[in-house]
Amino acid sequence: MEVPAACAVLAAVVTLERIQSGAHYPSDVATGAVIGLAGVLLTRRAPPLILRHWL
Repeated sequence: MEVPAACAVLAAVVTLERIQSGAHYPSDVATGAVIGLAGVLLTRRAPPLILRHWL
């Protein structure tokens, strides 16, 4: 299994555990996932876009 897939599996397990234990509501976890994915997209796409406009 590749590293990103292993990280996704681990994140899913932690997500289910946090919901099952009552530490977070499902909406809290979903919101965190959306924020995390947005951060990943910005981190991966912003540098080339910034460099393209500056150069």
